[in-house]
Amino acid sequence: MRHLVDLALLPAALALAGCNGHYTGLTRGVGGGPSGTSTSWSQLAPGQQQTCGVTASGVSYCWGTNDFGEIGDGTTIAARHTPAAVAGGLSFTALAAGAGESCGIASDGAAYCWGDNAQAQLGDGTTTDRAAPVAVTGGLTFTQLSAGDGYTCGIATSGSAYCWGDNGAGQLGVGDNSARGQPTLVGSYLALSFASVSAGDWSASHHTCGITPTGVTYCWGDNTLGELGTGDTVSRTLPAAVTGGVTFAAVTAGGPHTCGLTAGGTAYCWGDNLHGELGTADTLRRLTPSSVNGTLDFTTLTAGGAYTCGIASGAAYCWGYNAFGQLGVGDTLRRTVPSPVAGGLKFQSLIAGFDHTCGITTAGAAYCWGRNLQGQLGDNTTSNRSQPVAVASP
Repeated sequence: MRHLVDLALLPAALALAGCNGHYTGLTRGVGGGPSGTSTSWSQLAPGQQQTCGVTASGVSYCWGTNDFGEIGDGTTIAARHTPAAVAGGLSFTALAAGAGESCGIASDGAAYCWGDNAQAQLGDGTTTDRAAPVAVTGGLTFTQLSAGDGYTCGIATSGSAYCWGDNGAGQLGVGDNSARGQPTLVGSYLALSFASVSAGDWSASHHTCGITPTGVTYCWGDNTLGELGTGDTVSRTLPAAVTGGVTFAAVTAGGPHTCGLTAGGTAYCWGDNLHGELGTADTLRRLTPSSVNGTLDFTTLTAGGAYTCGIASGAAYCWGYNAFGQLGVGDTLRRTVPSPVAGGLKFQSLIAGFDHTCGITTAGAAYCWGRNLQGQLGDNTTSNRSQPVAVASP
């Protein structure tokens, strides 16, 4: 998820190739919240029912469900309601969290994954679950990873995209529907290079999208609801160019919808719109990119299970499905246009999971909101939150 688009990071990226109750306040005394102990975070990665993060000091933590070992602390006992250190002593520069797996890029560029491996999504050549980080096979080094539901993708330092795991809908982009137990080149004979990739199925859809260094957007996998942006509903097992004549600087794949951001900060979305996740002020499906309602210029865009969020002038906005408070607007009513996240916080980064959202403020504090059945918000409770709540300090 796991699906972050940040224009502020684009030059560097291109160079490298519960209950539905309302919550009315910010938790005090934790995670850098008001009157709290300050913990500075450099990255957060919410998945389906877990969240992982890296502190500014380089230590990695995960919290939430741990049924398959996705916390990475060497156990599969109990969910964690506050951050638990990932075992192994590795220093990760980036993390990605999916439906039951978590992954990270070590300081030397090597990829590691842990958690559910029923679909070979850990990339270690087996289908054995792992409760602590295990090296992805193949000897590749990566600049970016993105984890979906049963599969994982990444950008190698060469600029080529690789995917592994489940491939029932062609979401690996390798030209067929056969699963892969280790990284496999996306696009095969097409010889494409990518600056970023986003795995965005979340059980509702299985599709992946990527941006080339020259700004061409491609998507592949399930296209039942138009999430590939190709103007039709034909699924693809190889990358297909997004139509519509818009050049994107970055792309983020959610559930059965996808969004893109232009270099000027204009947001577009396409695919399913049952809950208003396209931000077009209606619930009509779109098969090609359609501009998000309003005049906001976004610096970050991130697509979740059936909702979307972004940052404009430091403020967070969300729209779409909101049954668990994942929009952070103070209630559980859906929105069909960008709506400000409550609390008045200023964010430097924002990323949507399946139905919970997390962000890092300009002060480096971590906040999450939305569904919290497994403690994935990290506030030491299992209560859903419809406004940002500070993540407990490790």
